[in-house]
Amino acid sequence: MKHITITIVALLISCLNNDKVTGQNYIEDYYQTIYQADMAYSTEDYQKAFELYQAAFESCEPVNTPIYYEISKFAETCAILGKTELAVDFLKKDFTTGSQLEHKLKNSNFDNLFASSIGKELIKNYDSLRQQYLSSINQDLRQEIAEMQRNDQKYRAQPGFMESTEMKQKQEEIDNYNTKRLIEIFDEYGYPNENVIGGFNIDKTPVSINGILLHTSDSIRINYFIPKLKEYIENGECSPSVLGPIIDQYYLYNNQPQINGTYTKPDGSYSNMIDDLDKVDENRISIGLPPLWLQEKRDNLIKEKYGY
Repeated sequence: MKHITITIVALLISCLNNDKVTGQNYIEDYYQTIYQADMAYSTEDYQKAFELYQAAFESCEPVNTPIYYEISKFAETCAILGKTELAVDFLKKDFTTGSQLEHKLKNSNFDNLFASSIGKELIKNYDSLRQQYLSSINQDLRQEIAEMQRNDQKYRAQPGFMESTEMKQKQEEIDNYNTKRLIEIFDEYGYPNENVIGGFNIDKTPVSINGILLHTSDSIRINYFIPKLKEYIENGECSPSVLGPIIDQYYLYNNQPQINGTYTKPDGSYSNMIDDLDKVDENRISIGLPPLWLQEKRDNLIKEKYGY
């Protein structure tokens, strides 16, 4: 067990030290700035948010990280600051990565923009931008992953699963198939993010591989999925929020404390976690997650604003 634990840390360090051919390393140059920008946006310090978003986008090509959606928020920040042309440029990026016009029209911060001639032209061209996005989505792969998701819970969701050897064996066969197929998908398509298979707004269904990854075997997870996901995160193809729980679940399931603080109890406290909070933050930052204090601050702001 100790040997495997050291292997995980060694793999992560090795991945972090590899220089990317593109010269873009989202873990080192992007995510932490985006988290600071998001906090400025959330506290309505829009000038600071603008500067931080710009700094991140100068280092790496902007992506829409799930939950943070920095392209969308930067467009809104630009609209608030009266930077109309830049706002329109980023709305176009937003629409071609899946965002929908109807949501923007309901946001009063875009009223002046959409009342302008350039804003009206954008509305006129929206259907074309939306079609550009839809035509880029791999619908067949989306449906396949949705089916893999359903099968991932085929027996787990049934009463008596934990006591049934037969159901466990059948579920294990499904998990083995899903694992093999995920490796094939990675090899052929890369990480199946929203740009590849579309997001929730395609069919109002959450389709992702997150749950499937949590049911991979320890050895394959350690030797393949963890380093591969780290590589995808460095390239901006995968959100850091995917990798953190996969690592922590491994530790918790093997009766060890989690190292990233991605699992909490119903009362909001952290499930069994290493005592050194500085080390937790170091671990989180090394895979692109925000430090705990920043995550907790954001969570509290959302709870105050939305009640959850």
